[in-house]
Parts: sequence; C-alpha cells; structure tokens
Amino acid sequence: MTKKPYGKHWKGIKGYRVIEGNDVYNHYFGGQDCDLPICPLCGEKMHQIFCYDLKDERLSEIKAEGLNVLPLVSCLNCSMVWEPQYFQLNNGGKFIQVISQENTEDWVQDEEDRLPVPLPRTNVNLIEMKVEDIPTNEDNYDTAFDLFGSEYLCRFLGAPLYDEVPEDLDCPICNQEMKYIATITQDLGERELISVVDFQLGEMNIFYHFCKDCLVIKTQIQGT
Repeated sequence: MTKKPYGKHWKGIKGYRVIEGNDVYNHYFGGQDCDLPICPLCGEKMHQIFCYDLKDERLSEIKAEGLNVLPLVSCLNCSMVWEPQYFQLNNGGKFIQVISQENTEDWVQDEEDRLPVPLPRTNVNLIEMKVEDIPTNEDNYDTAFDLFGSEYLCRFLGAPLYDEVPEDLDCPICNQEMKYIATITQDLGERELISVVDFQLGEMNIFYHFCKDCLVIKTQIQGT
C-alpha cells in the first residue's frame, strides 16, 4: 500500500498520544462502566478499550449534545473486529448499541491467549503529539509508524496514520462523512505501555470514526 502524507490536511488540529498515567480528567483504559453489547461470536461482552471524559476542553471539537463520555469498544478476542462495525451511543455515551457488524469469518482466539473481559482498568493521560508523530510527508510515515505501538497505544484526534484512505465513511443514519477520532494498536513491548494487561491484538490497527450528530461510531482495521 502507498502511504500518503495527510498531515498537511490536519494543520492546526491537535492530536494526542494516549499513555498510562493520571490526567486532570477521567480518561481511562479498560473497565466496564458502560453498558456494552454481547459479542454474537464470543458470547461475552465486548471490550471497553478506552473511555474519554468529554469535560476535557481539548476534546471540544467532538463534544456532542447529550454525550458525556466517549467509549471506544470492540471485541478483541474474535474475528468480529476484522470487519467494519457501527455502534450508536446513548445515555450520555454509557449505553452502546450495535447498528451493524459485517463479520464473515468464524475465528475465535484460543482461550489461553484471550484478553480478559473486562479489561483491567487503569488511568490514561493525553499528551500532545510530537512532531515525529505527525505524517507530514512520505519519509515521516515510517518514523510515525515505528513510534506507534512502541511508545504509545492510542492516537486520539489529530492526523490519522492511514496505510490507505478508508472507504465508506458515510454515517449509516444521516449519510454525512464521519470524522476520524482515534486509532488503537497493540503493545509491541512486554507490558511496558499498559501495565495491567499484556495488550496484544495481532498485526492490525483499529480506526475509529464518529458522527457527532447521530452519535454513531464506526470501527475498521488496517494491517500494520
């Protein structure tokens, strides 16, 4: 795949590294504070991976009426995460409802390798991205990819680090283009980035896009 320099299109829009640690606001990894859907393949509740406190003024551009928190969810123990999924947020963001899931495979992770449900909870902090995290040109992409997963697990807002432009970003309710909000990857070290769990996903990045008018989140993956 050809990597493309998107940074110039996101000039002035701050992005953040998400790392373990305490923030002024209640951002966290894991936990199960939200009412999560049951994975139809695994039969367990989906993972609440990160949850962001929208009282944080840095997140004002994605603040929506009636939304207090922004959870990023998926099932990480089966093939359900491999294909696009659409979720709608209700009750301030605390209730997540499945709109559609496009899974066509029937793969479930071996029991000994599954991530726990729920994921252990730990606080996270938002740190403004460094210059080298922003893909401003073709050469910069390799550096940004190398840092992602080795120094931090989640990119929140700012410039997306795509392998290629994702397709079908229209909201299934209003048909307007959904906004990129985050990417999650696995810990390339050994319990170095998130101390409470060995966070292994396989060779993929999970992208999240959001329609704040309809409170709809889309997930889809790209390989690393």
